[in-house]
Amino acid sequence: MFCSVKSIALAASVSVAALATAAYAQYGSPSYSEIEVTASFSEVDDSNAMEIFPDIENDLRAAISEKLPRSDDAADPIISVDVRSIALNGNPLMTSTEGFNEIEGVVSISDPNTRVVGTSFPVNIAAYPAEQTVPEGYIAVAPSADDFYRVMIDGFAETVADQATDVTILEQNRDR
Repeated sequence: MFCSVKSIALAASVSVAALATAAYAQYGSPSYSEIEVTASFSEVDDSNAMEIFPDIENDLRAAISEKLPRSDDAADPIISVDVRSIALNGNPLMTSTEGFNEIEGVVSISDPNTRVVGTSFPVNIAAYPAEQTVPEGYIAVAPSADDFYRVMIDGFAETVADQATDVTILEQNRDR
């Protein structure tokens, strides 16, 4: 009986793997013709983040570009990221030595020809010590003492890549 169960489980897992491979081959990994990043948090009262982190837009664009496939096809969708807030424990006013542990933004995936947004989703990343409670609606990333800024940028980029890929594959499946 146990051998039969093992055989059925093996056959099922091989079938699932084959289906997943076939779906990936048919739909492929979604590609994006452009990745735009803007930081509108400078409009927030008492935010001095752009003064302290002037390269955040470029750094985030580069991190997202590393995680999502790019395309030279102008017909492929565009990803636009608007970083709306960075803060240290909810405070947008920081000193250069503090860094930040919360970053919020909105990601939009749009048609390159019409610029009509097909979908959008929020991305909220927080880095807190293990013993501290993470605010509701945030995804926690474990910070590195050596490179706190890089952890926040990479955590945000990874979340954008994961969610954008999931949304695009779902849309491709729905259209077929």
